[in-house]
Amino acid sequence: MRAIILLILACLATAASAQVYMWRDASGKVHYSDTPPPGVDAKKMRAGGPSDSAPTSGAAGRSLAEQEAEFRKRQAEAEKTRSKAEQERATAEDNKRNCEDARNQLNALESGQRMSRIDSTGERITLDDEMRAQEIERAKKSVESWCK
Repeated sequence: MRAIILLILACLATAASAQVYMWRDASGKVHYSDTPPPGVDAKKMRAGGPSDSAPTSGAAGRSLAEQEAEFRKRQAEAEKTRSKAEQERATAEDNKRNCEDARNQLNALESGQRMSRIDSTGERITLDDEMRAQEIERAKKSVESWCK
């Protein structure tokens, strides 16, 4: 199926690049043809219009395979850019969430309400003043690192 599509595209590219000539006969009527009659001042035209001027884009001189390769390269670059932007957005959201969590933890520790932790054996330990001060220092460092 792909080979058929490429064959059709190649035929269209060949047909699109075929030369067309325009000339006027003795009565002033305009004629178009792929071959001009001998002895007539015929102007060369392309299928899309006059070819007097040089092509404005470099696409006219490149083959279909080169154009497709460039298109695929542009697609890959666009996907890479999209992926990078999505990753940066996700990282920013994670940083924002972590910053908010660190600030909430610091506010809770500084509020003065009774706090407790679960130790490695699974028992609840109420924080004394020294443990609370250590936790506040850790929370402040977390806020500094996440909330830049």
